[in-house]
Amino acid sequence: MESENNIWSEGAEMHAVNWIGMPRDARIWVYLADRALTDREAKGFVQDFDAFLANWEAHGKRLNASWRLCGNRLLFVAVDEANAPATGCSIDASVNHLRNATKKWREPVDWFDRQNNVYKDKERWHEASNADFWALRKAHHVTDDTMVVNVVHQQNGSCWEEVVIPFSESWHSEMW
Repeated sequence: MESENNIWSEGAEMHAVNWIGMPRDARIWVYLADRALTDREAKGFVQDFDAFLANWEAHGKRLNASWRLCGNRLLFVAVDEANAPATGCSIDASVNHLRNATKKWREPVDWFDRQNNVYKDKERWHEASNADFWALRKAHHVTDDTMVVNVVHQQNGSCWEEVVIPFSESWHSEMW
């Protein structure tokens, strides 16, 4: 990557107006972009995504949906399924929207590469493939205190919490 900002934009946090009020048992999808968006890209992206969510439906019923963008790279999409559940077609529509949202950008974003690990070594952000991250852990370059971006949220409500956490508290520690 060209610069640290392409990896993680520390302190960058945006969410939809209704994010805070979403129930903690909402259905969640988590996406990690292959690079951090610039602040300008992030603002344009979330405006476009808000417009998509405002019209997002499942079998003719509007979905109560929201989003949170952390580090200009980690996207959470939430649906309160109390009134209308997301279905295969509606989920496909959101995936298609994410695939196409940045296609016309000079540097498009891939929200579907699941092979990256984002971590902070002292004051600098890095990313590594799963294999490289495992090797860094074995070589003790990644320690229990290394800060990582947590992309696996197994408990309801966890995506409302901090997303940058110590390795020892993340799903990574169970893997490596």
